[in-house]
Amino acid sequence: MMTMKEACEYVKNSRSERNRKHRIEHANEGQCRGLTEKEYNRMYIKGKGAGSKGRSYSHNKIWEAQGRSERVRTMYHDGTFTN
Repeated sequence: MMTMKEACEYVKNSRSERNRKHRIEHANEGQCRGLTEKEYNRMYIKGKGAGSKGRSYSHNKIWEAQGRSERVRTMYHDGTFTN
């Protein structure tokens, strides 16, 4: 068993060691560079979309009432309507 002081010292040392390893691993000798073609093509960034709010409206009971409404009707070229 460790005492509280020993545990705090252990955590402090392990964090500093982990930070040191990270800095060494990600050091690039002070040179910044852009992405390579392979790295650039591997990245995927989602653009604009409907998102969850748009789907939540169209996938529940509220939308069913809109389908039966008199306001939502399709008019065809020959002058007839749906429903």
